[in-house]
Amino acid sequence: MRNFTDIMKSDWDDRARENAKWYIHTGKMDQSDEEFDATGKSEIAKFVLADPAITRGRDLKRLRMLEIGCGIGRMTKHLAEAFGEVHATDVSTEMVNKARERMRDYPNVFLYETNGMDFAALPSDYFDLIFSVYVFQHMPDVSITHSNIRDACRTLKPGGLLKFHVCAVDHEEYARMPKDTWTGAAFTEAEIRRAARENNMRLMSVLGSGTMYCWATLRKPYRQAPARPASRPRIEFFGRSDAPEIKAIPTSGDDASLTIVVSGADQNEADANNVVVEINGQDYSPHYTGLLDENYAEAVGGAVDRLVQINLGIKAKAPHGIVSARVKTVDGKSDAVSIEFLKPQPVIPKITLVSNCIDGGVDVHARGDKAVFRVFASGLDDSATPDNVRVHVNRRILKPDSVSFIPANGVHMAVAKMPEEIAAGEAEIRLQFSDLVSLPAKVNLIG
Repeated sequence: MRNFTDIMKSDWDDRARENAKWYIHTGKMDQSDEEFDATGKSEIAKFVLADPAITRGRDLKRLRMLEIGCGIGRMTKHLAEAFGEVHATDVSTEMVNKARERMRDYPNVFLYETNGMDFAALPSDYFDLIFSVYVFQHMPDVSITHSNIRDACRTLKPGGLLKFHVCAVDHEEYARMPKDTWTGAAFTEAEIRRAARENNMRLMSVLGSGTMYCWATLRKPYRQAPARPASRPRIEFFGRSDAPEIKAIPTSGDDASLTIVVSGADQNEADANNVVVEINGQDYSPHYTGLLDENYAEAVGGAVDRLVQINLGIKAKAPHGIVSARVKTVDGKSDAVSIEFLKPQPVIPKITLVSNCIDGGVDVHARGDKAVFRVFASGLDDSATPDNVRVHVNRRILKPDSVSFIPANGVHMAVAKMPEEIAAGEAEIRLQFSDLVSLPAKVNLIG
């Protein structure tokens, strides 16, 4: 690992000297401080401040948090405005030096250069929250990610949360790609579950499994949890995860997720590694186990403080029709309930990014070199070609110049050029695969 981390330090020092903002946030080659910092503010609002697992029942001003991979402080300054103390680390000397200059007016920010493997300078059982995004995706070997997670767990207080992002693309083409400090090794759902088990952490959630944007949240257990008499779980309620009133569960698309609410499970012990949902005799691991979301707390009503919510992503290969479902915990298994699983429907393409073909930035032009653009989308398969894929720009329908699978992103990419008569301003981009058309992605075309 030492060889890997020496290379990581050297490579990220070089990137910091060349164009730190671009390598941290590849949305635009030349970014002002205001543009750069604004992207950090929106992502902290989305990934941290809007997460009830982090904010519910907590005064953030009383919490200490650790940011892994701070770069030059794109998110750090916004974390400092929300939390009492922010300790931020990076493997790059150059990044940390730049961050110190930018954070000089934030007395509650403490910056550290690390060796890329651990957090030896930081105390044990100290942080209430540890957060990391767009960092582990660049680790050239899974052993380095495991090492970071292991020592992060050491620094967490009992009851503290570790929320981190990884690239979890589980595709043979991605596995064959050479790995370096930019295209890192995939850290799959299996590796996340392994990290939780090996560090005696409670796995609260794994969201986005198999994609470039996978999030995991782990909780450090309390040292001496109060004793609780064993009790079989009991299913109290179920529904579609986004809509508790809907009882028929899709087996394809974004809504293909079942939520089951149980009593009899220990909130402190139950997690996504030791709770199982059995469907027609087949065991499935949930992607969330924890406190009830607001929509389910409202739907269930009454006292919910002893209930546990379990979310299970449903795949197209799951059985459909009326299925038998039960929940199994370390204390036993529930009685079965009958749930309707709908037949899988064709998957509609979903645009994940639109960027120009010159530098990969999101600044797409109406004409000129940057009028050649790329549309990245999920929901396509190996049969996708320029003959069955179309790019819609407002009302114009374009045949793409090329369509290819991008292993590093786990999505397909269509390349096209803006029509000559397109005007600057807001445009709607859609991707069509055979007869299925995506929802629009709005792009502000530059004249």
